[in-house]
Amino acid sequence: MPTVLTFRLVLAATGLLGALLLLAATFTSVIDITVGTTSKVLDADTAQSGWDRHGPALVLLALLAVFLLLASLRGSRVAMAGLLLCGVVALAIPTIWDRPHVHDSGSIGDVYAEATADPGTGYYLETLGGALILLSGGALLVLGRTPIVEPAPGGSAAERARARRAARAE
Repeated sequence: MPTVLTFRLVLAATGLLGALLLLAATFTSVIDITVGTTSKVLDADTAQSGWDRHGPALVLLALLAVFLLLASLRGSRVAMAGLLLCGVVALAIPTIWDRPHVHDSGSIGDVYAEATADPGTGYYLETLGGALILLSGGALLVLGRTPIVEPAPGGSAAERARARRAARAE
């Protein structure tokens, strides 16, 4: 059915967008600290990026999500479940590790009474990216095994047998 195929392609694009948002969150600020009206403080870092807070975790999750998404498009239910799990982990990072600290001004708040901390763009990017990957993996898992990308003709014996059965059924 063309509608299921279109929906699966939209879900694939959603998962890819989620992975790209995780990559963008790595290099944007997750927590922004301001002192009064400025974010410039002598000898202090007032923005914590996704890399500062999580190291390469968001990049690795994004790469894993793209790999699992490609395998999901070939019909692998294990990859679909893995993509769902990847989304859960990507959502756990901002929920468990970042959310409790988005209003913590840290040592700058100890020095400057008017220092405040707020979530930055990266916080929202990593949250939305994780949600999109979770949505993509969950919906692909519910839709089932119909592959968008057919296996290569020189694939394994099981894939060739599956292709022959599908050709006879048509």
